[in-house]
Amino acid sequence: MSPSWRDRVTVFLAPGAVHLARHPRGWRPPPGIAHSVECGTPAGREWERALAALARALGRLAWQGADARVTVSNHFVRYALVPAAGKLRGENERTAAARHALRTTYRERGDGWRVVLGETHGGDGLVAAIEPALLDGIATTLAAAKLRPVAVEPFLAAAFNACRGAIEREPVWLAAAEPGRVCVARLDRGAWRQVRNERLRGRLEDELPAVLERCRLSAGADAGAGRVLLVARGAPELEPAGAPGWSFERVRLEEAAATPLAA
Repeated sequence: MSPSWRDRVTVFLAPGAVHLARHPRGWRPPPGIAHSVECGTPAGREWERALAALARALGRLAWQGADARVTVSNHFVRYALVPAAGKLRGENERTAAARHALRTTYRERGDGWRVVLGETHGGDGLVAAIEPALLDGIATTLAAAKLRPVAVEPFLAAAFNACRGAIEREPVWLAAAEPGRVCVARLDRGAWRQVRNERLRGRLEDELPAVLERCRLSAGADAGAGRVLLVARGAPELEPAGAPGWSFERVRLEEAAATPLAA
């Protein structure tokens, strides 16, 4: 099978900075090139500043003609669970259940969000919701840079995909961490059981044990401390302290291999 000859651009869109990498394709591609740009603090919502930073970066880099995959920070995404989502039939029923789950959690704030209910093989289904203006802005920005969008996914989804091979039928916790935020999910028999998206006030290694304990306690008696798959952006190698009963496995994202390019 011949490889694709279109380069691949990956983007991580976050409040503090936007991170980009270009990955050449071919039989023996050279190392990728990475670039980061700070969002700054002008007026406007956080995701508007992130989009402006992305447009500035792509204008300077001139990476046109590539496929683009965008990962959206959990700062910009809201999550909810739909009970027994595998029993739902048809897109209308799935969308109605997803919107009901969001309204239960976020009230009327989520009525205008664009929602996606992920596929499930049992148990609850994970709903991800993003403001439509942000998704439209991503598409417009990529088109202006002559990039072809192939996927836009929340960071929790990217973390889950990176860990998919390590998730078994036994209960496991997934932690998707980035500067200022960690999203923790509990999975059992490969199905979603719980999700919690929290802002961090201090260092990840100091706060993660407390976040995990809050998740465990809110889940009830059937949830215990145990194995944690940790996918962390912008964090060095770490071993959270003061976490008896928890064991941590660091999982790396594919894009970490890109070679840095000075801003």
